[in-house]
Amino acid sequence: MNTCKNSIDNKCQGQEVRIFCIDCKRPTDHKVMHSCDSDWSTEFDEFYIHGSDSFQIVRCLGCKSTSFRHVNYCSENHDSEDDGITEKLYPERENETIPTKKFWEVPRILRGIYRETIDALNNECYTLCAAGLRAIVEGLCADQGVINGAVQHTDRSGNITIKTKSNLEGKISGLCEKGILTKKLAETLHEHRYLGNEAVHQLEQPGREELKLALEIIEHALEQVYEIPEKVDQLKAKSVKRRKK
Repeated sequence: MNTCKNSIDNKCQGQEVRIFCIDCKRPTDHKVMHSCDSDWSTEFDEFYIHGSDSFQIVRCLGCKSTSFRHVNYCSENHDSEDDGITEKLYPERENETIPTKKFWEVPRILRGIYRETIDALNNECYTLCAAGLRAIVEGLCADQGVINGAVQHTDRSGNITIKTKSNLEGKISGLCEKGILTKKLAETLHEHRYLGNEAVHQLEQPGREELKLALEIIEHALEQVYEIPEKVDQLKAKSVKRRKK
């Protein structure tokens, strides 16, 4: 067996390709900004195979977002529908790519954690996504000045005890006690606490659909705490201004 490989930089530089844009959420024209290209062949006693690889940094000509593209050709796949050519994009494109909502009133550090959590979900880093959900809840409690709360515990005999705790369970209860969150929403955030514990401490990876639902509830909590009160204030101000006319 004899193998030969030739490499060249920027063989595809300047080319334009049409691929699905991760930010525009639709196919757009992209320009190859840089490429590492190679041709290879392997010769056996009775036959040989050949192919090529092109690793590219591409930029959307619309929104200017940057992605990574790998184009591979193998002669052994020449009978396939794509003539032996395969294309992979990173971050991976999916019809179910979760968009990032615009939260104008949420503190900047929480917005950053929120974006990173969605990036983890879209890139199938599910354990990191679960940890991010927990971090958002922790950050929400810290921003609202909640350090503890009353937690109800029922033992095997049915006896109920209530203790003030400063862990995340207690803080979520504190959000409810202060009227920052409804009781129902506080209960759902407790589920995020368990999700984060299982993912981080017990190394149990949650599923994508479970995380999508958890993310929707987190977004609802951020809207309730930060966005809706601001909109209510704006509505009141406009009402007062209208009455003065």
